Amino acid sequence: MPRSALREALLRLEREGRVRRKIGRGGGIFAADGKIERHLNTSQSVPEMLRQQGFTTTTRLVAAHVSTASPGASRALRLVASPGEEPRVFTIVRIRHADGVPWSHETAVVPAQRFPGLLRQPLDGSLYQLFDRVYGLRPESADETIDVVAATPEHALSLGVPAGAPLLLVRRTAYAVGGVPVEFAHDLFRADRTTIHARRLGFVTPSKSTRGEPPRSTP
Repeated sequence: MPRSALREALLRLEREGRVRRKIGRGGGIFAADGKIERHLNTSQSVPEMLRQQGFTTTTRLVAAHVSTASPGASRALRLVASPGEEPRVFTIVRIRHADGVPWSHETAVVPAQRFPGLLRQPLDGSLYQLFDRVYGLRPESADETIDVVAATPEHALSLGVPAGAPLLLVRRTAYAVGGVPVEFAHDLFRADRTTIHARRLGFVTPSKSTRGEPPRSTP
C-alpha cells in the first residue's frame, strides 16, 4: 500500500475516534476504545504503563504522612517492632490522570525504616523508580488480589464518577530482590476506563491416563 494511502487511512480512523495518534518519544498509533489495560503480570509503574499505551499521565499528591503501622500493614511488610516502639510507615495517597481524566486513586504504605527521608523526595512520579534510584530497592514481583467495589462519595468525587459506580480494587504487596516487601497498596481504578490483562503460562489438562493423579500443567 502506498504511504499516502496509509496516511489517509490512519487519518480517517483518527477522525472516527478508532485510533489515537501520539507524537514524540514513546509516540505511535494506539487503539482508541477509551480503556486502559491494567497488566497483572508485570511490576512496571503506572506512568510507564500509561506511556506505553499512548496516554499522557499526571499525578496529584493528596496526602503523604508517617504513622504507626496497622496490623495488616505490619504483616504484609513483615515489620518487627523495636522494644518500646511501634513500627512506622509512610502512607502516600495519589490520584492518577490519563489524558487529563482521573483514572485511579492509589494508597501506598511503605516501611519507614527501609526508606528514610522518603517524604522529602518528589512523590508525583513513579514510586518504583524512586525506590530503585535512591534506595536500591526496585520492586520485581507482587502479590495482587482484585475485587469490584462501589465508589464511596469521597472516591466518587476524586475519580469523577457517580457515588456507587463500580471500581476495581487492587490490593498489592510488592517485593524487591530477595523477597523484601517494599509496598502494601490499595488502588482503586475506574471500571469504565479499565481492562484487566493477564498472561497465562500453562493450562491444567487432566487426561484418562492420569485420572486420580494430580493434574499436570502443560505449556
